[in-house]
Amino acid sequence: MAKKVTIKDIADMAGVSIATVSHVINRTRYVSPDLVEKIENIIIETGYHKKIEEKERRLKVGRQSEIVAVIPNVESTIYRDMVGYLKKYVSIQGYQFYIAITDNDIKEEAQVLEGLIQNKKTAGIIHVPVSDVAADYKKLIESGIPFVCMERNILGDGIDSVEFRDREAIFKGTDYLLECGHKNILFLRESLKSTTRDERTRGFLLALEEHGINTNDANISDINIESGADNCILEIQKAMRRYMPTAIMAGGNRITLYLMKTMRDRGIECPEEISVVGFGDEGWSELTYPPLTILKRDVEGLSRRAVNMLFEKINTGHVIEQDYYADVELIIRKSTRMLDNGPFGEEAATPESIVITKEEKSRLRAGNFRVAISFHYTGTSWAELHEKGIRDELEQYGIDIISVTDAHFDASLQNAQLEGIRLQKPDAVIAIPADDKETKEQFRELAKVSKLVFLSNVPENMEKNSYVCCVSVNEIENGVNVGRMMGEYCKGKHVEAGFIIHGAVFYGTRARDEAAEKIISEQYKNIDIKAIRGFGEIENAYQVCKDMITENPQIKVLYVSWDRPALLAIKALKEMHREDIAIFTTDLDYKIAQYMESGIVKGLSTQRPYEQGRTAAHVVAKSLLSNDVPKYVGVQPYVVDAKQLGRAWKDIFHEGMPEEIK
Repeated sequence: MAKKVTIKDIADMAGVSIATVSHVINRTRYVSPDLVEKIENIIIETGYHKKIEEKERRLKVGRQSEIVAVIPNVESTIYRDMVGYLKKYVSIQGYQFYIAITDNDIKEEAQVLEGLIQNKKTAGIIHVPVSDVAADYKKLIESGIPFVCMERNILGDGIDSVEFRDREAIFKGTDYLLECGHKNILFLRESLKSTTRDERTRGFLLALEEHGINTNDANISDINIESGADNCILEIQKAMRRYMPTAIMAGGNRITLYLMKTMRDRGIECPEEISVVGFGDEGWSELTYPPLTILKRDVEGLSRRAVNMLFEKINTGHVIEQDYYADVELIIRKSTRMLDNGPFGEEAATPESIVITKEEKSRLRAGNFRVAISFHYTGTSWAELHEKGIRDELEQYGIDIISVTDAHFDASLQNAQLEGIRLQKPDAVIAIPADDKETKEQFRELAKVSKLVFLSNVPENMEKNSYVCCVSVNEIENGVNVGRMMGEYCKGKHVEAGFIIHGAVFYGTRARDEAAEKIISEQYKNIDIKAIRGFGEIENAYQVCKDMITENPQIKVLYVSWDRPALLAIKALKEMHREDIAIFTTDLDYKIAQYMESGIVKGLSTQRPYEQGRTAAHVVAKSLLSNDVPKYVGVQPYVVDAKQLGRAWKDIFHEGMPEEIK
């Protein structure tokens, strides 16, 4: 007996997905004419068309045979997707499926519903209502035709609905922005009144309340999405100028699209200047630069439940009293950043906020300024990229670099080098302290003759007015990124983890390590942190790792503060034949990239050393002419996973990834 051909067989023969074949059969989404012809020919050649025809013959015809979805439009992705899913599940029940469009117009909707009520073939209605007032639907309610509200609701007794958890969704998005340190958040919502809009607004206000922000100061702007793209963009521009937010919560797919267009047209950097959380039912949200942090709705789940609820009413006549809510997931990508604070609690400025005018550039070129660089260690690509960024930035202003020193992590050597630099009397010095305590006095002396800009860290108890600025990656965000990657990797299972942290008192690494531990402890209850061990000297990380795993062999996930100790931890794990332990760390380099390719390192968040070097040099240039320089500048870190390692390498190192890593 010949094997029956399935839709999967058709998809395999055509070299496409099952979904594409389904769209061709059901005409639910655009597919290129050439591909349609190819798939239809295969369907006829295999005889699969007979199965389709038989299914169509089984569909109910005559009285009460039609299910109609009454929706606002088919332009919005959510409604296009709903139509496809509703058709799928209605057809399974043997009914014919149709749609009717209201254009979000109450009069148009009334005419549509009047026609459906009069039509004897109408077996049931799935309705996205324009209004939430029960009186507007008196005829529909009294008609006795089974109906279910979907995505929006009508307020009243005995009216059944399936909705998204809109209040919880906007709460999630807003809460995440508040946790990132944003206080001035703009909420863009649709101007059309509906239960959906009300629920989203409640979620936004509730998040503000829980973070102690007076809701009277809430920044909410209504956008009329039916007024056309140009008008929406103009309304968003006005709202952004009025509220000057550091973050925006976009309350819908089209609002998200118009917001991103507005930011692009105005040259606003995301997330450097403004962080964005949007709705991500649109496929393009992952393809934008940067990829969007989104609220993703379970449209199929909502559609399936709406059909099931409707047919329960059709078949039993029972009214289902309990509303159903479909989930909305917060997917964190790269359109948001955490606001950072400096050593003295000062809010971080962005690199883009420091502007050097044409007139200032001319003065710099004429100034014959001289700069020295004091590194704690230069034997890494990290230091090389810092130096390259510094040189590239200073070169355009004609500023000379008179010396570059390497302390080899030796505080005494750096003190001697700083004394030599002091005698040279450079106009400014860019430095990374080798030790927080032992270099403090020498830096104080240097500050008397030169402007000081620190990279990554400021010596302990260094007076705020004795240096110009500290430029650092946002270490709190760095730690949060790694912690979140660990959490997502372990999702859905109980996992025991270990933390190997920097034992020395160093502001940047301490902030990073604490942030990683905090997010795991607070947001990923399925992860049990069994051990936290510190290393003072980097070489100690090897033994720390060995001891930790020997005492806690059940550990399956390991956080290591940064790449160099992580490499030593990996060495220890390999010797112990424990390559089953997943490593998460910070900072990308050649060896770490190899281990990421081989699967030992599962994820990392990295500094952007070239950008940090350029930013430090930019701050120096500005400080040579002006005192209007922020005390702390934060550079956003970069999240790396194995799937996009090649792109990350190019973005961080500004060159293609070496062939031997691939």
